[in-house]
Amino acid sequence: MRISQIIAGEKGLSRTDVIAAVCLALNLSKEQLFSHMDREIGRDDLGAVRKVLGERAAGRPLAYMTGTREFFSETFSVNEAVLIPRPETEVLVEEALALIGDRQELTVLDMGTGSGAIGIVIAKHTGNRVVCADISEAALAVARGNARSIGVEERTRFICSDLFEAFRVGTRFDMVLSNPPYVADDEWDSLMADVRDFEPSRALRGGKEGLEVYRRIAAELPRRLAPAGSVLLEIGSPAQAGTVGAMLEEAGLRVSVRKDYSGRERVLAGHG
Repeated sequence: MRISQIIAGEKGLSRTDVIAAVCLALNLSKEQLFSHMDREIGRDDLGAVRKVLGERAAGRPLAYMTGTREFFSETFSVNEAVLIPRPETEVLVEEALALIGDRQELTVLDMGTGSGAIGIVIAKHTGNRVVCADISEAALAVARGNARSIGVEERTRFICSDLFEAFRVGTRFDMVLSNPPYVADDEWDSLMADVRDFEPSRALRGGKEGLEVYRRIAAELPRRLAPAGSVLLEIGSPAQAGTVGAMLEEAGLRVSVRKDYSGRERVLAGHG
């Protein structure tokens, strides 16, 4: 069977998914695949292709199958211990970079770092040291590996912590960045199976209204932000923008909203 026949004959997946799966199974780049569409596939290779296609058809995300995901023009390693970085989270990073500018010696915290995508990009682009915290040791292992591969190991520190709990009383940050769990309980069953069945639920589920972690973060901010410090939080819906914005105002912060490129409220910024 030729590669072109495999791609044409697979009806249960998008063409994009099929091409990516075949590339993965045969260890080919897209360019190599397209230049070898008439290549005959042997029995062993065909079995490998069918296996990968079957995993994708069952919902396993391609990023977990390849073990990598692009974010802010960097290649991050990912596995089932961490969320797959999303393009919309780049809006939070862009906002943080704009606020930091050329300032140095800032204390920056990436709360719930997961793969380390947010904190590592900030460390690389600004030269500031970033503390990356997560409740999951398995996630921190992934993030440490990414810091090494992207070249910011010396500018990042990793701490296992349930939000601020592992930090000493009096520890304050110039900037706190977080993409916290924000999926409400009644939204869980409606999530795409790729997300619901494969990505870590603890990094997704935010309690009854999706606001549990925001409340905990906001309650600590008066004791954790340095004077004139800022917090940037990714949010999941316009409704959360209003509710979480009120939490930040109650914490004594001035609030602004940044929309993503689809026009949806995506990042809340609170400024001291």
